[in-house]
Amino acid sequence: MKLNKLALLMGLGLSVLSTTSFAEQTNNAQAVFNDAYQNYLNAIKTKENVQQAAEQAYTLGKTVYGENADNTASLAINYAKSINRYGKQWIEKRFSLYQQAYTILVNNHGKQSPETIDALVGMASFAPSAQKADYYLEQVIAIANTQNNPKFVADMKLEAATILANKFSYEKYREAKNYLEEADEYYLANLPKNSVEQIKADFLMASFAEGRKRYDQAIERLNRVVNVFDESLSYDHNAELTAHSRLIGLYEKQGKSDEATKHCIAIAKMVPWKESQEQTPLYRVNPKYPTNKARFRKDGKVVMEFEVDESGFVKNPQVLSSEGGVAFEKSAVEALAQWRYAPKFEHGKAVAATSKVQLDFKVNR
Repeated sequence: MKLNKLALLMGLGLSVLSTTSFAEQTNNAQAVFNDAYQNYLNAIKTKENVQQAAEQAYTLGKTVYGENADNTASLAINYAKSINRYGKQWIEKRFSLYQQAYTILVNNHGKQSPETIDALVGMASFAPSAQKADYYLEQVIAIANTQNNPKFVADMKLEAATILANKFSYEKYREAKNYLEEADEYYLANLPKNSVEQIKADFLMASFAEGRKRYDQAIERLNRVVNVFDESLSYDHNAELTAHSRLIGLYEKQGKSDEATKHCIAIAKMVPWKESQEQTPLYRVNPKYPTNKARFRKDGKVVMEFEVDESGFVKNPQVLSSEGGVAFEKSAVEALAQWRYAPKFEHGKAVAATSKVQLDFKVNR
């Protein structure tokens, strides 16, 4: 009996010791994860090493919370969103992470739960086919419709339209356009012109119109964006720059260079002239590849210096050097003469300035 009692006490002692050790290990793991997650939050603020930090938090979080926890799903989504690399490998990686999160959230909350929406949107964004993407987005809209929130439905339709238009426009053009028009109708009736949602819808509506060569409709939408910043918002924004830039291209396509000039000037006021760099054209016409050079698969290169006048027009293009022959030079000069730039501003006034550009002619081999 004594031996058995001693053995039992030893067994209890070992059990207690083991439990204490496990608790310590758990606390340590939690502390390590907390540090990793804080590192991830700091990386987002500094915009440095975000993917690496998100991956570490995800890996450690799985150990702390388990494979099937909501927190693990959230960490997987964070990791997927942080990936900034390109190529098939990383597309598949992002899709896999969203899929893992979706499986967890469906098991925990059900297929019709709003908790699954982020994962579904992510899966649609990196789906292997247009059909799959459309299927996931249909589920997103169906879930949104159960929430008794018309704006949320419109937001999800805008999200769906954006994904289909940007990634699967050829196969799913009609579906994207329908989603967009329904979202836009709600925004026009219920939101102010300067709402983020309406601005996004205006941009996408302009893209659809431009794709169908309905330039007047596209111009109307982009001018709405420009006017919103002029009338309602007191700061410059990338959206405003983009709208000005796209309007330059649309007006030039219509032969309305005077209208385009207004937007060249607007961009010049917002973006400083970079003396040490090649200036970026706001509108460009690609040079024609000389027929005789293409026939014999000859490459060429032309370096030119030119003046950008006070209205952003190219003046006096001069060839500084070239490779491949005079035909390349002639084509390059003809194309460059049609380009538009943001002029240089000095002391609040547009002035002429000199810039350079190199045009490369390469035959695909």
